[in-house]
Amino acid sequence: MSFIAEYSLSNHPIMRTARRRVPEVTIEVEDEQSDRHDGSHLIFRASGATEALERFFEALADDRSVDEFERLSTVSERCLFRVRLTPEGERGMTYTDAFELGITFLDIGLQAESVRYRAHFPSREALAAYRERCDERELAFSLRRLYRSEDDAAERYDLTPRQADVLRRALERGYFDVPRKVSAEELAEEFEISSQALSALLRRGQRTILRDAFDDEE
Repeated sequence: MSFIAEYSLSNHPIMRTARRRVPEVTIEVEDEQSDRHDGSHLIFRASGATEALERFFEALADDRSVDEFERLSTVSERCLFRVRLTPEGERGMTYTDAFELGITFLDIGLQAESVRYRAHFPSREALAAYRERCDERELAFSLRRLYRSEDDAAERYDLTPRQADVLRRALERGYFDVPRKVSAEELAEEFEISSQALSALLRRGQRTILRDAFDDEE
């Protein structure tokens, strides 16, 4: 059975100097690229106040994990960067290990002292093997949360992955509680969609589950 793991890696070298120097900047990885001829690259989004982003940009020049970098775009208080990593930075690149083990990274966020991940693991064996790979790279693995993959629910009830994702998040955040702990508007903002689109996903997902439940009783 596959599952989702939320974990952090400390002693992580990628942009460690910049992260510690400007901890108020939020860093989210958009893409990891590994090429044996051109080195390893990261594309990431940095968010924060304009002054903090400028200090972060300057700190990248002093970061031992960064070989070269460029700012791809800036929108309001969000910047998109592309960096090429040094051999020291590549120690923190677990993308190739994950690919070999059938692991899919869903979210990667860099913080001052650690890097947080949310990833899809095909099995517990893959998780154990990945932890061993991290140990070999001197990356301290800390598991924060482990739960069944949304894909299992999607397959069981014939939900689309998007419907399963929205329904699970709504359940976890208390949307179905009485009284509600989160509004449709707040959930929609998390998914960066309109509240009408979110309501439609919830209704269709609930209808699919209910039809499956009543069909089983017949």
